Amino acid sequence: MTPARHLKRASLALIAMSSISVMQSASAAGTVAGTPISNQATVTYQVGGVTQTPVSSPTVQFLVDNRIDLTVAESSTTTTQTSPGLTNQVTAFTVTNTGNASQGFVLTAANMASGSASPFGGTADNQDVSNVRVFVDSGATGTPNAYDATDTAINIASLAPDATVTVFVLADVPVATTNGQFANVQLTVVTANDNTTTPAVQSAGADDPNVVQIVFGDDGEDATESSVDQYEIRSASLAVTKTVAVISDPFNGTDANRKAVPGAVVEYTITVTNSSTTTAATSVQLEDQIPANTVFVPGSLTLNAGALTDGNDADAGFYEAAPTPRVVVTAAAIAANSGTAVVTFRVTIQ
Repeated sequence: MTPARHLKRASLALIAMSSISVMQSASAAGTVAGTPISNQATVTYQVGGVTQTPVSSPTVQFLVDNRIDLTVAESSTTTTQTSPGLTNQVTAFTVTNTGNASQGFVLTAANMASGSASPFGGTADNQDVSNVRVFVDSGATGTPNAYDATDTAINIASLAPDATVTVFVLADVPVATTNGQFANVQLTVVTANDNTTTPAVQSAGADDPNVVQIVFGDDGEDATESSVDQYEIRSASLAVTKTVAVISDPFNGTDANRKAVPGAVVEYTITVTNSSTTTAATSVQLEDQIPANTVFVPGSLTLNAGALTDGNDADAGFYEAAPTPRVVVTAAAIAANSGTAVVTFRVTIQ
């Protein structure tokens, strides 16, 4: 039998990869970028029943490329409730590096356009907040996952594969906002080269096995992701009504024919109503000047039908004669859902 036929009958075995590099362990994000992957094929055979010297292929190697991927998510499942005039109101997001290399990330936050949809399926955006800023959670140096004074970084310098960091968006709520308004803010995250703020650039051309190239693997294949949170503005909504009624006059007393003539006593009733369905009004103070051509009737001041003393003492109201005659009543709190405070006082027409 010729050697050629012996070769045809040779037992061929392709031995699987035999790495000549120390492999880094793969993460959920995949094998780390820059990891060399190498292998060599080996063929064993016989000639005339005699095992011959194995034949090996050249070792081939390539470098794992950098697959850029990230996720950005709002941290809660509900609106962030706030009130008019409050500052440094915090919404929280998470940024996760789902790529296979450490990356920097550049962060920006901004109001969304009026009418943009609620991220929670509720009322659309109808108000802007102001002074919108972004800070990165400092982690162990402060309170993890809660904004505090140690959170000063405005970009993510370096985030390892599979790592997640909390990002806070802060804003101020204009005092002119009203109950039931909503403001959407969006956090946008752009992938940068590690420990820089230089945006990553996708590699062009064919694969180069000797170079770690960059591939955008995120949802939009643009190395940029974003997420939205919503502020819900809750406030008391107060309305004030005032009525006046003649209580008595010098001629008709208290009967039905009493008139507002000099010497008559009239009573003012001021009603403060909170129509908010969510928020109580606190530290409510009412002031009413005694009108010209009248004088205050001592001992006539009441709050919610309870008598108040005229002096500026421990109870909720007082009468002040100078410099301008007036009554002042502090109603403390008026509950939501049509809570009221009712103040009355009397004057005599001069």
